[in-house]
Amino acid sequence: MLHDLNKSLEKLLIQRGNITPNQIDISFEQPNGQWSARLSRPTISLWCFDLHENVKLRSMEMTTSREGNQGRRTFVPRRIDLTYLITAWASKIEDEHQLLWRTLAALKRVPTLETKDCEGLLRYQTHDVPLLVADTSSTTINLVDLWGVLDNQMRLGFMLTATVELDVELSIEAPLVLEATIRLGSSDDPVRHELNEGGREELKIKPKPGQKPASAPDDSQNP
Repeated sequence: MLHDLNKSLEKLLIQRGNITPNQIDISFEQPNGQWSARLSRPTISLWCFDLHENVKLRSMEMTTSREGNQGRRTFVPRRIDLTYLITAWASKIEDEHQLLWRTLAALKRVPTLETKDCEGLLRYQTHDVPLLVADTSSTTINLVDLWGVLDNQMRLGFMLTATVELDVELSIEAPLVLEATIRLGSSDDPVRHELNEGGREELKIKPKPGQKPASAPDDSQNP
Protein backbone atom coordinates (compact mmCIF):
# COMPACT_ATOMS: atom_id res chain seq x y z
CA MET A 1 0.00 0.00 0.00
CA LEU A 2 2.80 2.45 0.83
CA HIS A 3 4.46 1.76 -2.50
CA ASP A 4 1.15 2.32 -4.30
CA LEU A 5 0.71 5.68 -2.56
CA ASN A 6 4.27 6.67 -3.49
CA LYS A 7 3.63 5.81 -7.14
CA SER A 8 0.34 7.73 -7.08
CA LEU A 9 2.02 10.86 -5.68
CA GLU A 10 4.83 10.55 -8.22
CA LYS A 11 2.26 10.31 -11.02
CA LEU A 12 0.46 13.38 -9.68
CA LEU A 13 3.65 15.48 -9.62
CA ILE A 14 4.63 14.44 -13.14
CA GLN A 15 1.19 15.16 -14.60
CA ARG A 16 0.00 18.16 -12.57
CA GLY A 17 3.40 19.70 -11.83
CA ASN A 18 4.77 19.22 -15.33
CA ILE A 19 7.83 17.48 -13.88
CA THR A 20 10.11 15.89 -16.47
CA PRO A 21 11.42 12.57 -15.06
CA ASN A 22 14.61 12.57 -17.14
CA GLN A 23 15.56 16.01 -15.77
CA ILE A 24 14.23 15.94 -12.20
CA ASP A 25 14.34 12.97 -9.83
CA ILE A 26 11.58 12.10 -7.36
CA SER A 27 12.86 10.24 -4.31
CA PHE A 28 11.12 8.54 -1.38
CA GLU A 29 14.30 7.74 0.55
CA GLN A 30 15.22 9.29 3.89
CA PRO A 31 16.99 12.61 3.08
CA ASN A 32 20.01 12.08 5.31
CA GLY A 33 23.56 13.23 4.64
CA GLN A 34 24.61 10.13 2.72
CA TRP A 35 21.57 10.37 0.48
CA SER A 36 22.06 14.05 -0.42
CA ALA A 37 25.76 13.45 -1.15
CA ARG A 38 24.77 11.06 -3.95
CA LEU A 39 22.46 13.49 -5.76
CA SER A 40 23.50 14.34 -9.31
CA ARG A 41 20.55 16.46 -10.47
CA PRO A 42 17.57 18.41 -9.04
CA THR A 43 15.45 16.19 -6.81
CA ILE A 44 12.07 16.32 -5.10
CA SER A 45 12.16 14.40 -1.84
CA LEU A 46 8.98 12.88 -0.39
CA TRP A 47 9.95 11.07 2.82
CA CYS A 48 7.19 9.27 4.72
CA PHE A 49 8.22 9.50 8.37
CA ASP A 50 4.99 9.06 10.36
CA LEU A 51 2.13 6.57 10.30
CA HIS A 52 -0.82 6.44 12.70
CA GLU A 53 -4.53 5.72 12.77
CA ASN A 54 -6.92 8.59 12.20
CA VAL A 55 -9.14 8.04 15.24
CA LYS A 56 -11.58 10.76 14.15
CA LEU A 57 -12.50 8.59 11.16
CA ARG A 58 -12.59 5.32 13.11
CA SER A 59 -15.80 3.34 12.66
CA MET A 60 -16.94 0.28 14.59
CA GLU A 61 -19.48 -0.51 11.89
CA MET A 62 -19.45 -4.09 10.60
CA THR A 63 -20.34 -5.44 7.17
CA THR A 64 -21.92 -8.82 6.48
CA SER A 65 -21.11 -10.97 3.46
CA ARG A 66 -22.51 -14.38 2.56
CA GLU A 67 -20.26 -17.37 1.98
CA GLY A 68 -22.44 -20.28 0.91
CA ASN A 69 -24.95 -20.95 3.70
CA GLN A 70 -23.00 -18.88 6.19
CA GLY A 71 -22.50 -15.20 6.80
CA ARG A 72 -19.25 -13.45 7.59
CA ARG A 73 -19.09 -10.21 9.57
CA THR A 74 -16.04 -7.96 9.32
CA PHE A 75 -15.13 -4.48 10.48
CA VAL A 76 -14.91 -1.74 7.88
CA PRO A 77 -11.31 -0.76 6.99
CA ARG A 78 -9.44 1.52 9.40
CA ARG A 79 -8.24 4.92 8.18
CA ILE A 80 -4.51 5.54 8.42
CA ASP A 81 -2.69 8.89 8.15
CA LEU A 82 0.67 8.83 6.37
CA THR A 83 2.75 11.99 6.74
CA TYR A 84 5.52 13.03 4.35
CA LEU A 85 8.23 15.66 4.66
CA ILE A 86 8.59 17.27 1.22
CA THR A 87 11.74 19.16 0.24
CA ALA A 88 13.55 20.16 -2.95
CA TRP A 89 17.27 19.74 -3.64
CA ALA A 90 19.36 21.55 -6.24
CA SER A 91 22.82 23.07 -6.58
CA LYS A 92 21.39 26.62 -6.74
CA ILE A 93 19.03 27.95 -4.09
CA GLU A 94 16.93 29.70 -6.77
CA ASP A 95 16.32 26.39 -8.56
CA GLU A 96 15.58 24.70 -5.25
CA HIS A 97 12.93 27.23 -4.27
CA GLN A 98 11.36 27.22 -7.72
CA LEU A 99 11.12 23.44 -7.69
CA LEU A 100 9.62 23.38 -4.18
CA TRP A 101 7.05 26.04 -5.11
CA ARG A 102 5.97 24.09 -8.19
CA THR A 103 5.63 20.94 -6.09
CA LEU A 104 3.49 22.79 -3.54
CA ALA A 105 1.26 24.23 -6.28
CA ALA A 106 0.77 20.83 -7.93
CA LEU A 107 -0.26 19.18 -4.66
CA LYS A 108 -2.53 22.05 -3.59
CA ARG A 109 -4.45 21.67 -6.85
CA VAL A 110 -5.53 18.16 -5.82
CA PRO A 111 -7.16 18.17 -2.36
CA THR A 112 -8.26 14.56 -2.91
CA LEU A 113 -6.74 11.71 -4.89
CA GLU A 114 -9.59 9.91 -6.60
CA THR A 115 -9.19 6.13 -6.55
CA LYS A 116 -9.50 5.93 -10.34
CA ASP A 117 -6.35 8.03 -10.64
CA CYS A 118 -4.37 5.97 -8.10
CA GLU A 119 -1.95 3.12 -8.60
CA GLY A 120 -2.07 -0.50 -7.44
CA LEU A 121 -4.36 -1.45 -4.56
CA LEU A 122 -5.34 2.17 -3.95
CA ARG A 123 -7.64 1.89 -6.97
CA TYR A 124 -9.84 -0.56 -5.05
CA GLN A 125 -10.36 1.47 -1.88
CA THR A 126 -13.90 2.46 -0.95
CA HIS A 127 -12.82 6.03 -0.12
CA ASP A 128 -10.81 8.55 -2.10
CA VAL A 129 -7.50 9.66 -0.58
CA PRO A 130 -7.66 13.14 1.02
CA LEU A 131 -4.42 15.15 0.91
CA LEU A 132 -3.64 17.70 3.61
CA VAL A 133 -0.88 19.88 2.16
CA ALA A 134 1.28 22.38 4.10
CA ASP A 135 -1.20 22.48 6.98
CA THR A 136 0.29 22.07 10.46
CA SER A 137 -2.92 22.77 12.38
CA SER A 138 -3.48 19.07 13.09
CA THR A 139 0.08 18.03 13.91
CA THR A 140 2.51 18.59 16.77
CA ILE A 141 5.59 17.49 14.83
CA ASN A 142 8.59 19.79 15.27
CA LEU A 143 10.55 20.04 12.02
CA VAL A 144 13.68 21.25 13.81
CA ASP A 145 13.73 18.09 15.92
CA LEU A 146 12.99 15.99 12.85
CA TRP A 147 15.98 17.38 10.95
CA GLY A 148 18.12 16.82 14.02
CA VAL A 149 17.95 13.05 13.53
CA LEU A 150 18.66 13.17 9.79
CA ASP A 151 22.32 14.21 10.05
CA ASN A 152 21.79 16.79 7.32
CA GLN A 153 21.35 20.54 6.89
CA MET A 154 17.79 21.75 7.35
CA ARG A 155 15.95 22.58 4.14
CA LEU A 156 12.85 24.63 3.42
CA GLY A 157 9.93 22.25 3.08
CA PHE A 158 6.39 21.35 4.04
CA MET A 159 4.40 18.34 5.18
CA LEU A 160 1.76 16.34 3.36
CA THR A 161 -0.67 13.93 5.05
CA ALA A 162 -2.57 11.33 3.03
CA THR A 163 -5.33 9.19 4.56
CA VAL A 164 -5.64 5.65 3.22
CA GLU A 165 -7.63 2.57 4.19
CA LEU A 166 -6.19 -0.38 6.08
CA ASP A 167 -8.23 -3.51 5.45
CA VAL A 168 -6.93 -5.70 8.27
CA GLU A 169 -8.37 -8.91 6.83
CA LEU A 170 -6.95 -8.32 3.36
CA SER A 171 -3.55 -7.18 4.67
CA ILE A 172 -3.10 -10.40 6.66
CA GLU A 173 -4.54 -12.87 4.15
CA ALA A 174 -2.54 -11.60 1.19
CA PRO A 175 0.85 -13.31 0.68
CA LEU A 176 3.88 -11.30 1.74
CA VAL A 177 6.27 -10.89 -1.22
CA LEU A 178 9.68 -9.43 -0.43
CA GLU A 179 12.90 -9.12 -2.43
CA ALA A 180 13.97 -12.33 -4.19
CA THR A 181 17.55 -13.40 -4.83
CA ILE A 182 18.68 -15.47 -7.82
CA ARG A 183 22.14 -17.01 -7.65
CA LEU A 184 23.96 -18.16 -10.78
CA GLY A 185 26.95 -20.46 -11.07
CA SER A 186 28.27 -23.84 -12.17
CA SER A 187 27.01 -27.03 -10.56
CA ASP A 188 28.39 -30.53 -10.12
CA ASP A 189 24.99 -31.72 -8.95
CA PRO A 190 22.23 -30.09 -11.07
CA VAL A 191 19.57 -32.58 -9.94
CA ARG A 192 19.77 -31.22 -6.40
CA HIS A 193 20.10 -27.62 -7.64
CA GLU A 194 23.37 -27.30 -5.75
CA LEU A 195 25.66 -24.43 -6.77
CA ASN A 196 29.44 -24.43 -6.33
CA GLU A 197 30.49 -20.84 -5.66
CA GLY A 198 34.02 -21.04 -4.38
CA GLY A 199 33.51 -20.88 -0.66
CA ARG A 200 30.14 -19.11 -0.66
CA GLU A 201 27.19 -20.66 1.09
CA GLU A 202 25.59 -23.19 -1.23
CA LEU A 203 21.90 -23.27 -2.14
CA LYS A 204 20.58 -26.79 -1.52
CA ILE A 205 17.19 -28.14 -2.50
CA LYS A 206 16.34 -31.68 -1.48
CA PRO A 207 15.55 -34.11 -4.32
CA LYS A 208 11.95 -35.03 -4.92
CA PRO A 209 10.65 -38.21 -3.25
CA GLY A 210 11.83 -41.25 -5.19
CA GLN A 211 14.48 -39.26 -7.07
CA LYS A 212 18.10 -40.20 -6.52
CA PRO A 213 20.84 -37.65 -6.10
CA ALA A 214 23.28 -37.48 -8.99
CA SER A 215 26.02 -38.71 -6.68
CA ALA A 216 24.12 -41.90 -5.81
CA PRO A 217 25.20 -45.10 -7.61
CA ASP A 218 23.01 -46.35 -10.46
CA ASP A 219 21.63 -49.77 -9.41
CA SER A 220 20.78 -50.61 -13.00
CA GLN A 221 24.48 -50.83 -13.85
CA ASN A 222 25.29 -53.20 -10.97
CA PRO A 223 25.45 -56.91 -11.85
